[in-house]
Formats: sequence, structure tokens, C-alpha cells
Amino acid sequence: MQAWVRVTLILCAFGLLREIRPSEPFVSEFLLGEWWDISEEQLNRDVYPIGTYSYLSLLVLVFLITDFLRFKPVIILSGLSGITVYAILLWTSSLAWVQTTQFFYGLYMATEVAYYTYIYAKVESDKYPRVSSYTRIAALNGRFLSGLSAQLLTYFGLMNYRDLNYITFTAQILATFWAFGLPTVQYGIYFHRNTRESSTSPDKQLQPNESLGSNIKEASTLILRHARAAYSRPKVLVWSALYAVTLALFVQVQTYIQLLWKQIQENSNQPVAFNGAVEAIQTLLGAGGAYVASIHAAAGAPAPVAAVQGLAVFAGTYFNNVFVSYAGYIVMGMLYHYTITLCSAKIAGQLSDESCFGLIFGINTLIGTGLQSILTLVLIQTLKLPIASQYYTISGLYMLLASMWLLVWMVNIFRQKQNIQNDTQYS
Repeated sequence: MQAWVRVTLILCAFGLLREIRPSEPFVSEFLLGEWWDISEEQLNRDVYPIGTYSYLSLLVLVFLITDFLRFKPVIILSGLSGITVYAILLWTSSLAWVQTTQFFYGLYMATEVAYYTYIYAKVESDKYPRVSSYTRIAALNGRFLSGLSAQLLTYFGLMNYRDLNYITFTAQILATFWAFGLPTVQYGIYFHRNTRESSTSPDKQLQPNESLGSNIKEASTLILRHARAAYSRPKVLVWSALYAVTLALFVQVQTYIQLLWKQIQENSNQPVAFNGAVEAIQTLLGAGGAYVASIHAAAGAPAPVAAVQGLAVFAGTYFNNVFVSYAGYIVMGMLYHYTITLCSAKIAGQLSDESCFGLIFGINTLIGTGLQSILTLVLIQTLKLPIASQYYTISGLYMLLASMWLLVWMVNIFRQKQNIQNDTQYS
């Protein structure tokens, strides 16, 4: 077996195990159930926002140290933080403890960056497209299995919402042990670089910089140079902005959607929750949306896509029917995966240096998380909007995004026509 295939299989197994979290589709149902003394108001304003802010602050730190620590320790930390989250959820019952889980959950999500960027430091650049696809497919399969198993186990009464955490807890333990089997990364992308000189023999490996100060200085200079070179290109800047905004809106919808569903269920006397099935369907259709974007990269597509997302969120909130809300969420999520894949493809097509691929997407994710934190601060903790009003606002933001992208696209088309006309006149 080739080395890169072996590494990819081990990493994909970790990603699959890490994403087996059947408790997540019903986490709000669990926290608002008989096992905790927490109100919907507390969950909305005092619990979930902590996870958002922790994710943002820890993502900055993790983003900086992942390459410095050469990936594997951060991947192991991801598993350990997951174990901590679900251990606390299983064996505590106070508001303070559930708030503590949100801090560790922020760490858990922030360390995900190591999973997606490890492979770029471990395999040859010509394998990037294939291994990137494999790692994302593994994660999507884990999410699909989580949603499907959660729905079946709760629907047939084999497990309650608390019991689902035992499966998640076990999967995180297995993922952590599996992470220890990942090969160590000898050279980082920015830190501990391979300083092989062109004049040396091809078989001679030079050791990484031993001086910590010079290592940090060299890495910082290279990071700034790559970031400046990438973001000085208008197309990278525009598609990165769309990437960040799309990510922020999707995460905001996803984080609080279970509270909206629970409210609709209570108002319409719908006794059975199908959150797991919805997440499974959304994952499958999201993978399909990502595939469509990979073969049909239309520059003007984000405008109508964002408009449809806005209408889907609005319909899912306005109609007092949980199945309409489920459908709206599925449509919104499917189109999110389409847009985010399209943005990734457009950005990657503008980058000339493979090493800055992970850097730019890391920065874009950081900006998107920052925007989502602003949404949380304004909508939930400052304006203190009811859950339905939060989603009406997000629906309006999607429509605003659609209008702005349509305007940018039309201006770009106009400029292209002007350039063609000028070239024709002078030819």
C-alpha cells in the first residue's frame, strides 16, 4: 500500500469516528428535557453563545499553533476535548457545567482545522484534490450515520436523548486512540519547514530550523507574504467575502434551529421529533450540492441561491408546521454546501502556491466565525429577539446577500463588456 493511501485511510477513519455524534441532532431536546433544569431562554442566551465565542477565540489560537505543533497533537487534542464535552453532559446536571461544555465544544470545533489541513503537510501536492475529497466524504458519512442512527434509535424507543450521548462518548474515545496512529508530520507548512537546498544531493535532508525565534520570524514573514499575495487579487477577495458570510449565516441557523423546531412542535402539538432524519437528509443532499458545484461553477449562481435560502428560512419560520421548517432547513443546508464548494473552487483557482491553500481558507473560516459571533451578540444578547424573529432577520440577511452579489456580478459583467469594446476599438 502506498504511503499516502495509508495516511489518508487513517485520517479518514478518525474523521468518520469523530463525526459519529448521534446526540447532536437532539442536543436541545436533551438539554431541555428531564435530565436538566434549564429553560429555553437560558439555552438560547446563556449557553449556546458561550460556544460561539469560545470557538472564535480558540480558533485564533489553534490556527496559529496547529502548524507549529505539526498537526498530530492538535488532532489528538480534538479527540480529548470531545471526550470531555460528552463526559460532562453525561455525568453532570447544572447550568454551570453545561456552560463549561460550551467552552470545550468551542475547542472541539476549533481543532477541526487540524483534521482538514494535516493532509496538506503529509502528502504530495498532486494528491491534494483527491485526499481533500476523501477527508470530507469521511466526515459527511459520519454525519449521515449520526443522523440516521439517532432517528432510528429514538423513534423505536431503543434509546432516549441522554443515552445517545453514550454512543457519541464512545466514538470520541475511539477517534482519539485512532489519532495516535497517525504518522508524525516531520515538516510543517510554515513552521519547521524543510529547508532543502537546490544545490544539495536529492537524498540529503536538512534539519528544520532549530532556532525558535528565527522559525517564528520566518513563518510569520511567509504567512504575511502569502496572505498579501492572495488577497490582493480581487477575485480571491470577493469569493472569500462570500465564503465568510455564507459560513456565518449557515452556522447561525444551524446552532439555534432545534430551539425553533421545539417551539413549533409545542405550538402545533407535534409529539415526535425527526431531527435526526432531517440532518441525515441534509447531509446527503448537501454532498450532492457540493458535487454539482464542483462540475458547474457559475459565477452568477450565488445570487439566486442566496435568495432561495432566504425564502426557505422565511417559510420554515412563518408557517407553524415543523415539517415545513424541516424542509426549509434542508434546502438552506443543501444550497450552503453548493455555495461553499463553489467559493472554494473559485478561490483555489486563483492561488498559485499550494502552501497558502490552507492558510486562506483558515483565514476565511476565522472571519466567518467572527461574523457569526457578531450576529449572536446583536440578535440574541443585545436585541434579545425571540427565536422566530432571529430567523426572520437571518432570512432578510440572505436576501440582502443575494442583492449585493447580483450587483457585484452585474458590475463585473459590465466591466468585461467595456474591456472587450475597448480592445475592439484599439485592435
